Amino acid sequence: MRLQKIFFSWNSWWTFAKSYRKTILAFVMVLVIGCGCSLFFFAQDNKQITAAADELASLITNIRRYYQNRPDYWGLNSQLVIEKKISPPQMQKNNVLLSCLGNEVLVGNGLEAETLMPGSHNFDVTYRNLAEKQCINLACFPFDQKFWLGVTGVTITNARQQQLFSWDDEENGLPIPCRLAEKICTETENTIIWHCEQ
Repeated sequence: MRLQKIFFSWNSWWTFAKSYRKTILAFVMVLVIGCGCSLFFFAQDNKQITAAADELASLITNIRRYYQNRPDYWGLNSQLVIEKKISPPQMQKNNVLLSCLGNEVLVGNGLEAETLMPGSHNFDVTYRNLAEKQCINLACFPFDQKFWLGVTGVTITNARQQQLFSWDDEENGLPIPCRLAEKICTETENTIIWHCEQ
């Protein structure tokens, strides 16, 4: 009796599959193509975030190298970085610093990247107008130890809130956990500021 039920259900399934094989095949093809496209776009996003992180690390390293024989960062701002060709070349477009994500990059002091004054031993690199996923993925990117040695803090800011992450803050420490970045980053207009030291 049990074997008969199994056979009957298999037979019913087989009859159904034969009757609707074109529909089933089309559904499977759409599913496979959809999964393939999702994986492709996910891989592209990861490549862009990795490229943006590499640009950031190179920019910070180049700024330190340019100022290594000077007592401070006096005069550092975005315009100087462009004029002296301190940034990676692909970041300079029409006299503006842009990341490979297409957002504006500023160098200086604070959110507005003001020119640094004599005696300044810290500088900020600001990535403006990041989309939510860009903000999350860049904020919690797994930078290497060498990168983190020169970073004193990271601020994520948007219209809703502003949060500083630092080494001495147990609740909001560095490196930034993705779960915290997800809570802070909003759909649009996110800004991340990396606070760097000599």
